[in-house]
Amino acid sequence: MRNLHCTSAKRAGVAHLQRATSFLALALLASAACAEVSESLAYTDYLIQGDHRGSLARLLDDTSPINHDGETYHAFTTWRVSWRYSWITEASGSCRIARVATAVHSTIKLPRLQGGSPSLRERFERYLSALYAHELGHHQIGHKAAQEVDRQLQGMPPMADCQRLSTAANKLALRTVNQFKDEERTYDEITVHGRLQGARLDDDY
Repeated sequence: MRNLHCTSAKRAGVAHLQRATSFLALALLASAACAEVSESLAYTDYLIQGDHRGSLARLLDDTSPINHDGETYHAFTTWRVSWRYSWITEASGSCRIARVATAVHSTIKLPRLQGGSPSLRERFERYLSALYAHELGHHQIGHKAAQEVDRQLQGMPPMADCQRLSTAANKLALRTVNQFKDEERTYDEITVHGRLQGARLDDDY
C-alpha cells in the first residue's frame, strides 16, 4: 500500500513535489524490545546553462523539468517513511509489539548552473541557498513523521491476536504519516512556499 503526497510551490519561490510514500510493515518474530529511527538524504540536480540571454527566473522556468498541475517549479523534495516491527505472544495469549525499526528516505532535487557571468552566478547561489533551506524543512518534517510513527507503534497496547495487532499498527502508522502531510501544507502556507525564506526571484522577471 502506498501513500502519494505532492505539494508545490510557486515558481518565483520554491517548487517541490512532496511525496511521502509509506510501506506497510513486515512483521517478524523477535523477543527483545528495541527501537530504531534512521534517515537518509540524497541529492539530485538538473543542469541550466548560464549563457541564457534572459533573466535567471526565466532561465529556470525554461529549463526546469519539474511540472505539476501545469506549473513549472525550480526544486522539489520527496520523502518516504518505512517501518518494520516484530511481535511476541504473551503467556495470556495476547500479542504485543516487541521491536520497531522506522526510517525516512528523502531526495532533494535542485538546479545546477553551468557557466554564466559572475553576477549571475552570485545571484544563483544566493537563490539556491534559500531553495535548499526550504527543501531541508520538508525533509525534517519527514524525519519527524518517522519518529512519531516509531513512538506510536511502540506505545500500542497488546491485542487479542497478532493479526489484529498488525492491522491496527499499519493503520496507525499510515494515519500518522497523513498528519504530517497536513503539517507540510501548513509549512508551505506560513513560508509562502519558501518565499519568506528568501527563495524568490521577483525582481528578475
